[in-house]
Amino acid sequence: MDYKQIIAESWVYTQKNKKLILWFGFLQAILTTSVGVGYIAYQIFAFKTSWMFDNAEHSSLTQVITLIWDFIKGHLSWTAPLVVVAILFFIFYILFPTIAKASAIQMIARNRNGQKAGVGTGLRHGIMSFLPLFEYHTLIKTFSLFSILIEMSFVVRNLGPAIFKFLLPVFIIFIIISLLLTLLFTFADFYIVIDDKKVFESMKESGKLVITHWQSTFLITILMIIIGVRIIIQAFVVLAIPGIIILVSGYIATVALPITGVIVGLIIGGIGLIVAAYLNGVVDIFSYSVWTFTFLALTSEKQLSAREADKIEEEPAHHHPLEAINPEGTEHKNL
Repeated sequence: MDYKQIIAESWVYTQKNKKLILWFGFLQAILTTSVGVGYIAYQIFAFKTSWMFDNAEHSSLTQVITLIWDFIKGHLSWTAPLVVVAILFFIFYILFPTIAKASAIQMIARNRNGQKAGVGTGLRHGIMSFLPLFEYHTLIKTFSLFSILIEMSFVVRNLGPAIFKFLLPVFIIFIIISLLLTLLFTFADFYIVIDDKKVFESMKESGKLVITHWQSTFLITILMIIIGVRIIIQAFVVLAIPGIIILVSGYIATVALPITGVIVGLIIGGIGLIVAAYLNGVVDIFSYSVWTFTFLALTSEKQLSAREADKIEEEPAHHHPLEAINPEGTEHKNL
């Protein structure tokens, strides 16, 4: 399997499918990036009010709840519309990213196999995979690296450095387990979406595929680096957006009307959010393409049991080795 060719073809495919980026990359990135900004903004505020900096009398959560309650009391007419918007946003955040990923994988896989599948086809088949994929994501979310980092920040803020140092070995073990599970279950999403397998069966098959194709470790390492770069970019943008909003709004509020500072801050934050979401959407679709192309290539290879003879040795000398392994030429069509 030509790793460089797969990555190059994935990038070309991503660039040629702007609708795929828009519908299944950008839109879901708007939701996830917005929530990420909220998470990071709260973490910054929580650390600022913790014993490490301000040692405030009330906890950050108490102050946030008080701020929201004061806003509700002062703007009763806004309460109902904002609650409706918040509920709709929460529903879309829970449902759409999973649907978008399933739909993108369906569209990419079908295009790779020569089918003329567009956004509508991908969405139609992606919805059919939503429930098992959502179940799988819910199952592994506890072991995600982001969840572990949030738990670590909670411990160091609320329980102090002594307890944090005591629990640090546990957190390190969980991080190692998280990285190991991420590696083993690399292809679980694709078994669920493409092969319509059950959740635990997909996890089992993914582990077997990763282990039996240990030669692909180099490719997996490259992909992990790509994902790592994406996470670094997203983390930087997520940290920058609330910081820019606060700094710009605060500066303008000191030299002009406070409402002007709020408006300018929202405009700058909105532009930053859109740019960040588009970049994340492109990287997401590119990552899905690389993994999908890799999955189709690896699963098309026939695995020999210990009782089977290697067909390469049995073929006449004038036959090409690749033709002996794949006489139908299926792999060449996929790659």
